[in-house]
Amino acid sequence: MRRRVLGEPAMRILFAGQAANMFGNSAMIIVLGIWVKDLTGSSGAAGLIFLLLAVSAFAAPLSGLVVDRFPRRRVLIANDLVTGVLVAALVFVHGRSQVWLIYLVAVGYGLSGQIYRAARGGLLHSIVPTELLGDANGLFSSLGQGLRIAGPLAGAAIYAGAGGGAVALVDVATFGVSAASYLLLGQVRDLRPARPAPAGPRGELLRELAAGARHVLAEPVIRRLVLASAVAFTGAGMLDVALFALVDKGLHRTAAIIGVLGAVQGAGSVVAGLVVGPLMRRTGEYATATAGFLLNGVGLALAATATTAGVVAGAALIGLGLPWILVAEITLLQRRTPAQLQGRALAASDAIVDIPFAAAIAVGAAIIEPVGFRPVYLAVAASFTAVGLALLPFRGITTPAATGGAQPVAGVTVAEPAADAVE
Repeated sequence: MRRRVLGEPAMRILFAGQAANMFGNSAMIIVLGIWVKDLTGSSGAAGLIFLLLAVSAFAAPLSGLVVDRFPRRRVLIANDLVTGVLVAALVFVHGRSQVWLIYLVAVGYGLSGQIYRAARGGLLHSIVPTELLGDANGLFSSLGQGLRIAGPLAGAAIYAGAGGGAVALVDVATFGVSAASYLLLGQVRDLRPARPAPAGPRGELLRELAAGARHVLAEPVIRRLVLASAVAFTGAGMLDVALFALVDKGLHRTAAIIGVLGAVQGAGSVVAGLVVGPLMRRTGEYATATAGFLLNGVGLALAATATTAGVVAGAALIGLGLPWILVAEITLLQRRTPAQLQGRALAASDAIVDIPFAAAIAVGAAIIEPVGFRPVYLAVAASFTAVGLALLPFRGITTPAATGGAQPVAGVTVAEPAADAVE
């Protein structure tokens, strides 16, 4: 199946461009946190980076509508170019007084990621047959998570040798490569719905903005899995802050080792991304996500031991489990959402998970000093385990035998995009 996914020239071009983009992202994001930690000496200030990355969830209705109103390939090109210019501003950071600029870039990076995830998900839905969506999403997950091996290590090494500005310039170059890959795609099947009349009533615009959330919450099978993710990942938001304390107070290492742990997690995710497509074809999205939640619970409990062996083993298990949750959720959404609603539905599901996640980061930043990292890790481990156990009774509802192939949504078979959906 993976051979079929990469058999199309457009998919090979897209895959190559995404490799560059994801490498730059994985290198830059980890450096943003390390950079702030080094400039301020504060785990809370470093954790704030992840809060700012997550607040973009509040813009989900607007970003989703943009993705559904314009050709997704062009949206992705514009998004890459604007973000590249923004990241280039990091070359002006030279001391603690410019930390605000790192925070500003983090906000922009988060908004860019919101648009990117919705647009690429919609583009994949347009060019990949329904039965291959799981494999395509798995391949991109494996690529992205696998680059956690090289990206954070490379980012940390460049940062240590040449500073954060040099990492920023590398990231700018990868955005350029990514934008060029979209240009090389040429004419691809892509949704371009008719735009509403400019003078349309305000109520109609609000309904369009909310359409994605209404779809996600109205479909019981989608709603249950998205809300399960929201519960589990709400606690996980505190881990973005607690990780720095775990490394500092628990392992007694410098923040640079976070890159090594990211590489270990990435290695597990390479394996997970390669097997998630066949796993979903055999057991369905729900069973796959359930296993992912339970693996994360065990991995976080091991990390809470604050021993080198426990933290490394925990990172590997989280690497295995996390892609199973994320790929299962996005594949379920793509299969059960009409083409013209893909961007808004994907953005809405992101928002439902990311808004409480962002709030949890703020909570984590406030409590990490008095509470410490271990209670946070144990509480989040319990949350993932409880969610996995709660989903166990439903694990069979999306098996291929039970669902019988492509899912009809509101009279539309999701297996094929609209006939006139060409950019």
